[in-house]
Amino acid sequence: MRHVKYHHPQMSSNPGGQLAPNQIVGRDDLIASMWSVLKGRSIYMNDLRRIGKTQIMVKMHAAPPADWVTAKCDLGGIHTAAEFATQAYRLSAAALSRTTRVLRSMHKLLGQAGGLEIAGLVKLPDGTPAPWKEVLRRTFADIEEAMCDQGPGHRMLFLWDEVPFLLSNISHRESPEVAMQVLDMLRALGQDHDRIRLLLTGSIGLHHVLTGLKAQGYNGSPLNRMDHIQPGPLTPKHGVELARTLLQGDGIRCDDWDRCATELASAVGHVPFYIHRLVSRLPKADATTPKTIQDLLDREITADTNDWDLQHYRDRLRPYYGPDEKLALGVLDAVAVNEPLDFQAIRREVNMSGAVDDERLRALLKLLCQDHYLTRTPENQYRFYLSLIRRWWRLNRSLS
Repeated sequence: MRHVKYHHPQMSSNPGGQLAPNQIVGRDDLIASMWSVLKGRSIYMNDLRRIGKTQIMVKMHAAPPADWVTAKCDLGGIHTAAEFATQAYRLSAAALSRTTRVLRSMHKLLGQAGGLEIAGLVKLPDGTPAPWKEVLRRTFADIEEAMCDQGPGHRMLFLWDEVPFLLSNISHRESPEVAMQVLDMLRALGQDHDRIRLLLTGSIGLHHVLTGLKAQGYNGSPLNRMDHIQPGPLTPKHGVELARTLLQGDGIRCDDWDRCATELASAVGHVPFYIHRLVSRLPKADATTPKTIQDLLDREITADTNDWDLQHYRDRLRPYYGPDEKLALGVLDAVAVNEPLDFQAIRREVNMSGAVDDERLRALLKLLCQDHYLTRTPENQYRFYLSLIRRWWRLNRSLS
């Protein structure tokens, strides 16, 4: 196999900041495979927060293949179906303006009032807000026509970040029924327009939103035609290369660059954000060693005022797991101390009183894997998906 030498740009740590596309490293192979998938179907990308989903979208939006037009938006701050439809229209108009195309059907609907807004919503000639379903239908139809005009193989990709938050917001602000209608519209539009693809992401699993909607009568399968992708952390090779680049870029003193970079990247599970975060906290006055890296990480993630946002993984158990919160805690505590554990070992740990039904435990373990707390190994054992979360879990809960 030909050896590929990776060249990373000079850069300093920037945890949580906006990175230039050429500073988003270690994702090129994944992105290439995603563009290949998108030729045939849309994608739902779900993983832990901070894993790098948004940065992947940034890089795809910055450098799409020649026959693609892209439009990117974070949907977490949108609260109504009409706002969502307006955003889709606005993004499409901006993206297609670069190709000298116009949204003919939408222009006909809006007439001379096109582009004017009332409280952020496009309006009809009589001054009333345009119906959101009609806005979406016409916007998608216009995009399809524009892509056909461009020639064979031309497509448009919507990069929509935090879709579960959008649906949850709509459900609470308007109603669960409207959220269901948005899902059904996206599924139908995706089926009807072959020149349009969707890349949807979520940090909380869409399955939680769907569970709530199904309790209200929803029976759709909005993701059944989408490819499901979980990007995961960087490979160890790329994680170590990023760590070394940032250590040198920040002017950190190390007697052994390779050893320090390996220790640092491994300690945070090769997640780019956490590599940036830990490098940014290293002192520049003293030489860094593997021990100082480990000691600093423990201090960082256990400090009462820490900004690593790991408490989220404890806090979300109650709203998402409800009456199974205590059982989930027992499972996670057991796996944190003794991973990996198989089903029988977990059952022994959490079922001392015999009160937990096996099927209930199996369903919980599946949910904990879907939410990326745990992962199931080829040997049919369970371990923490991310070593950093396991490390924090043990320290935070004072487990041996």
